[in-house]
Parts: sequence; structure tokens; C-alpha cells
Amino acid sequence: MRAKSTTGQQSKTIVVVEPTYRDAEHAPVNAAMLQALSLACPGHGLVFAATREHCQAIQDVTGATASALAFREIAVLPPGGISLRRMRAQWRAIAGAVRQHAPQTAVLLSSGPETFFVCRALVTAFPSLRLFVIQHGGLAEIVGWRSRDPRRRLFDYRSGLVAATHSRIYLIVLEEHIKQAACRSRTGPHFHVWPHPLPPNEHAPCIRWNPGPTLRIASVGAAKRAKGFADFLLLARGAANGPFKFHLVGPLYDRFDQAELTGIERPANRLGRAEYLYELRRADYAFMSFKGTYDLTASGSLLDCVGQLKPIIATRTPLLETLAEKYGPIGFLCPDIDALARLLAAPERLRDRAAYSQFQHSLDTMRRDRSPAALAPIIHRHFIAPSFAPDHVGRSSVSSQHRPWTAGGSWDGSFVTDQDSQSARSSRIGSARGQTASP
Repeated sequence: MRAKSTTGQQSKTIVVVEPTYRDAEHAPVNAAMLQALSLACPGHGLVFAATREHCQAIQDVTGATASALAFREIAVLPPGGISLRRMRAQWRAIAGAVRQHAPQTAVLLSSGPETFFVCRALVTAFPSLRLFVIQHGGLAEIVGWRSRDPRRRLFDYRSGLVAATHSRIYLIVLEEHIKQAACRSRTGPHFHVWPHPLPPNEHAPCIRWNPGPTLRIASVGAAKRAKGFADFLLLARGAANGPFKFHLVGPLYDRFDQAELTGIERPANRLGRAEYLYELRRADYAFMSFKGTYDLTASGSLLDCVGQLKPIIATRTPLLETLAEKYGPIGFLCPDIDALARLLAAPERLRDRAAYSQFQHSLDTMRRDRSPAALAPIIHRHFIAPSFAPDHVGRSSVSSQHRPWTAGGSWDGSFVTDQDSQSARSSRIGSARGQTASP
């Protein structure tokens, strides 16, 4: 039996759901996505379904004061693997919002293997619904080892992608190189690109860099081996006598011996967003050494560095090479860890102010290109063309006169709480008012 909307007709509402993250994780990119969706869809209301904690985290990112974004509180299970219980929870959350608001379009801001099966059920139950489903790091699961256990294979990421192959399900990735890698892997469905946006109110000012006697090099984000934190520790030990301070801006995720962490400045407690950005701004360079699985992953940590105009010291990856080719040099890209060690052995190269200025210019160009205002025309084009062609930036018919944003680009929408599917009571919990960069 097909599900029926309680409104009896399609509304000019877009339902946006965060189905997998409960707390502050991914709040910055989700806040920027909400801004881009609002700009892309003048005349449409946005209903954001998420946990109260996640919506509060978005408020913290945006620093808001007024708003017109309806908030629907949902339950999201904690991380813990694939299960029928998780599928049922996602179905209840998403289908409940669709029944209440009868949208023609829904956007899922994240997804796991179970989400794909829920999406297939949704387009079956609601025959006029289109789903845009954003992938973050999960696509790394489509390469490498796969369990031979048929019980696991039935509901793993690859089977989920097959289930999501449908004319009204659009799979979205956040970087062009991920789309290319996914196409090479022959995963089945076609992917489309919404370039990873940045919340514009977090942008650091572009000021002249004056290096001190000691250069601060930061490992940014969760300290994982897959993100190269072991390489960071190795470089720190090798450059212990150099004019450097090495510090971690983020939590320890994998286990490391205390001896390995000697000489690394680390936060005593988990950093809030404001503290995280403060520590990142103290750095001169950010270190990155992503491993192979990150070829299919967008990096929020890298985009944080872009927003703060922090050049990188990194091993080459498809993502970094693609960005450098498009925007210009964004730091020192080396072929391997040995080349990084040789770079640190010549600190005068890192003190080159002209090179640093060029890096910051490229990063500033990139962050303007990753604003919600720049992403909005891409989303708008995809929404009005269900069978849209391969991604390219084009002109949009979005009218600035009808946007729920000011001409300067600030958010003019408020959150209201929808505690149940029968009524909504006003409960202002935040807003966003920050300058967006020009597209």
C-alpha cells in the first residue's frame, strides 16, 4: 500500500533530513547546505528534520538571530552498524516528515547503507517524491575487501547502492574527484556533484602573514591513521630540533602510545566549534596525508583550512591535485612522506612570504567558490531538471527579490519546533546572519 500525505496535495515545501548524525558532527557543512538550498529555492519553505542537539549545533555554527526555517525534531540512533532497527528508525523519521508536509523533493544530508533501502521504500510509497541523497565518506566501502557472508552482503553499502538505482533517487557527492573515482569503480548508479560548501560567517580575514620564530604545524580534525596522523607523528619526531611546534587540532580517534605523542600539543578536552577554529587560526600550516580510502571521501577538515586560509603541507592525493589544478597552489604537495621530511629540513622554504601569499590567494578564491551562494545555482538547476545532464556551472533563474536571504547574502530564516506531526509551535532556537561570498 502506498503511503498517503495528510495534506492531500503537494506543497511548495522541501524537506531536508539529517538521518545519521545526532550531535555537532557535520553541523558546519549542513548549515551551509541549508543556506544554499534556501537560496536555490525561492518561494519554497524548508523543513529541517534533525535532532534538537544537531539543530542547536547548526545554530552555534551560524550565530543566528532570526529565522524562517521550520524544524521537525526526529530521533536518530547512535552509531552502531547496520540493523533493521536503524532502517525502521530512518523510515519513521523521513516518512513522517513526507506525510506531514507532502514535498515533491526531499534532501538527505547524509546516508549509510541502510539509508539506501529506506530511500527505495520511500520512492515506492510516495510516487511523486524525488530524493537527493548526499554521500560523505561511505563510498570508501565500495572498494577493497567485502565480506563473503551473504547475510552481511545483503545489506552492505554496495547492495544499498544497487537498491538506490532509481529514476527518482539522485546520489550526490561533494567533490568532482569522488564522482570520477566512483564511476571508475562501476558501482552502478550515476553520481552528481554539489561541491562541499563552507559556512561563510566562519571565514577568517585575509591579512598579511608575518611568521614568528617558530612555525606552528597542525594536524586538523580527528587523529586517525587513515588521515595520516601516524605520518604527522613521524615528521614531528624527525623535526624535533627544528623551528617548529606540532599540535593536534581535534580529538584523538585511534589509539597511539604516549611515547608516540611526546612533543605534540593536544587539547585537554574535546574542542567546541569556536575553540576548534581558534586553534586552527593559530597554525601557520595544516598537515594532511590521506590514505587510499580517502580518494572517495570529502574532507571537512580540508575545507576548514580553506575557510581559515591555512596553506597545507601534504602528500599528493586526487582531491588535493584536483583543487590545486583548479584554484592554483594551496600549499606544499609532496609525493611521499620522505619528501615532506626534506621540506621540513629546509624551513626557509616554509617562511617564503610571497609563496604564502599566493597560497592564501588560491584558498580565498576557493572559499568564495564554495559559498552557499555559489552552490545555489547548481542545486537550482538540478531541482528544475529531473533528468539533468553531467554537472557544470551555469546561470540560474533564482531571483534575488524572492530569496529568504538579504541582498548581502545573510540568512533571514528562523527555526520553529514541530514536536509532532499534528501541529507546530513556534520555538526560536537560532538563526544565521553572516556575509556570503559572491558566486
